[in-house]
Amino acid sequence: MSKSAARQRGDRHDATRVDLGRGFNAMFPFLMKGRNDSIAYYPVTIEVENLLTHLEQAKGTPEQISLFEAVLLALTRILRERPTLNRYIIGRRLYQRRDVQLSFIARREFTDDSTETNVSVTVKPGDDAATALKKIRGEIRTAKAGEEKSDDKLVELFLRLPRSLLQVAVNLLSMWDFYVDTPSFLRGVDPLRCSAYVANLGSVGLGAAYHHLFEWGTCSLFVTLGKVKPTVVVGEDGQPTVRRTLDLKIALDERIADGYYDARALELFDTYLNDPSHLVRI
Repeated sequence: MSKSAARQRGDRHDATRVDLGRGFNAMFPFLMKGRNDSIAYYPVTIEVENLLTHLEQAKGTPEQISLFEAVLLALTRILRERPTLNRYIIGRRLYQRRDVQLSFIARREFTDDSTETNVSVTVKPGDDAATALKKIRGEIRTAKAGEEKSDDKLVELFLRLPRSLLQVAVNLLSMWDFYVDTPSFLRGVDPLRCSAYVANLGSVGLGAAYHHLFEWGTCSLFVTLGKVKPTVVVGEDGQPTVRRTLDLKIALDERIADGYYDARALELFDTYLNDPSHLVRI
């Protein structure tokens, strides 16, 4: 079956339309019109002693991965297994994504005047962990190489417009997005059209911070990582002990899933990052 034949009326290029149902939740897109009207914040603290030991032992081997890559793989698996988190609302309608789309910032150098660029990675349903990791690393290499990417070129083009014309252009694109679909020249280019945006604040020595959601685009989930820190926890013998932990701060559009579903999904972060064997089975 061709791609065009497989799409149903009301679907978008990257997602299938989902019925809002008949309950009170079906009113949410009309009562809470923006993502920041319906934002829910969740703190997650994960003990990563086992994971960090695994990462240290894997250095210099084909299994070597970074902590950030481990989080991205865990998030990919969660979005696959708890697909309601991989939805978005636009045009007062609910959509289920076909792929897992991750976006994050790559800093070209760790200096005060270094530039940043957005990185977008699309993980297809048939991609395994090795393929997903290859895609992530490939996009990061491209970003750090300083090559001008499609999204950078598009931003530069828009910024050449006078302020009044730029505002008109943004308004028109928003209307087209609301009533029709993502304009074709933004598809695969705009980093804010993603399943989740991930910010690794720990890489610059900061703790995790709550972040707003963007009204532009289709991102319903924002995850920030803090730096790893020693924390006093209760050990297996019931006595206090010091273990390394990682704080995550998560912002979610509560219109796409209820709190119970969110909580069960976020518990998986702890499960998957505590046992690195889960990361090879996304």
